[in-house]
Amino acid sequence: SISTIRYEWNTTTLLRTMAASLSHSEIQALLSESAYDPTVCPKLEAYVRAQVSAVASTLVASESPNVQYCFDANRTLIKLYQFFPHLEGELGMTITALAAFLALLQFPQTDFMALACLIPERVQSMEPCATLVRCAELLESCHFSEFWPEFRKLGIPEYGAREGETVVSEDRRLLSNAVNGSTASSQIRTNM
Repeated sequence: SISTIRYEWNTTTLLRTMAASLSHSEIQALLSESAYDPTVCPKLEAYVRAQVSAVASTLVASESPNVQYCFDANRTLIKLYQFFPHLEGELGMTITALAAFLALLQFPQTDFMALACLIPERVQSMEPCATLVRCAELLESCHFSEFWPEFRKLGIPEYGAREGETVVSEDRRLLSNAVNGSTASSQIRTNM
């Protein structure tokens, strides 16, 4: 059953994710050269994971200052999913949630709203995107006491798993660890 799913956060996996990603300056160069080339999707996906990894671990973030939040890269990836829906699949839906999570951390900036306009309804209605959308609505309406319990749900890796799903994906674990880390909560509190 879903409740018996166990996971262990692996620092080696985190370091591998960060190492597989391009630096911020390399991402900027990639965006200026070939922003709408579908072959850049894997690089942009790796960069989204690296950004979330940096949030998940302040230790790793300080070791890799080349990984910075990049709304343009995340938006470009979501646009590519729009233009080439076959690239998204199940994996892309989770990457979309990671990009939405990063945008939510920028509140009160409008990054989340701008990104949400590009995310199809079918993706927004699935977990963990549905919870992220609800969190954004609660922040926008200043219902902070309702926001925190909703946000913490994202910290449970098996939250929102579909019936019969017994394996938690690496990306879902990454999101869970980022939510449970001190950086995400601190960033939201600081921005309020």
